[in-house]
Amino acid sequence: MNDTVTGLILSQADYRDHDVMLRVMTKEYGLIGFIAAGARKMTSKNAGSILPLTKAEIHFDYKDGKSLFRLKTARTREFFRNIHEDLVLSAAASVLADACMHMCQDNPAGAPEEYELLETALAQLNEGHPHTLVLSLYLSDMMKLFGIAADVDECVRCGATTIRALSAKEGGFLCADCASSLGIPFSEVSELKRFRLIVKGGLKHTEIIEKASASFERDLETLVEMLRLHAGIELRSFAFYKRFCH
Repeated sequence: MNDTVTGLILSQADYRDHDVMLRVMTKEYGLIGFIAAGARKMTSKNAGSILPLTKAEIHFDYKDGKSLFRLKTARTREFFRNIHEDLVLSAAASVLADACMHMCQDNPAGAPEEYELLETALAQLNEGHPHTLVLSLYLSDMMKLFGIAADVDECVRCGATTIRALSAKEGGFLCADCASSLGIPFSEVSELKRFRLIVKGGLKHTEIIEKASASFERDLETLVEMLRLHAGIELRSFAFYKRFCH
């Protein structure tokens, strides 16, 4: 059987003498792996089409129950040139790939929503939208899909609707009384509004949310911490990314 799939290449690792192993996010099969034989040889016709953080059309033989396949041929569909030419954007895109691999690794079925979110986020990075905002919106949207979204409608502890603080540990907004009892400092109203806009708006409203602030760094830090505390996901790529942002 000769199957074709379009996928977003998340990682590439050396395998054996001249081969590489790829992790690829696809709409039809979710996160799957490929062995690209001979990809490290100078004569390889596939090497330029299977670079990490690219979109490629891959030909292979699909078999139910498998998660690792042998790649036959590959063709670049989208290179995301600006990402590859900018260290900050490349580091930001690596955070996207890292989050996707962690959150989708146990889902063997198709993943159309997860795929679309990743493709949209990569495209927005490539187009020049603020990387802190794109990462924040992507993580927030993915957390919604996996049922661990931040609660920004009311106090997470008592249900009060008058909000004064945000806590990654508690998973969202807190009222004055609950924040005080936990020793959590109050937040500026503008910060709370901005975080709620990120959680509610998502990647489909990037251009609108972009006008709300000059910086989204604190929102990103909060979402990364929530992912660690409530999903057990440690994004190691985030530390590398932060080195380029200061």
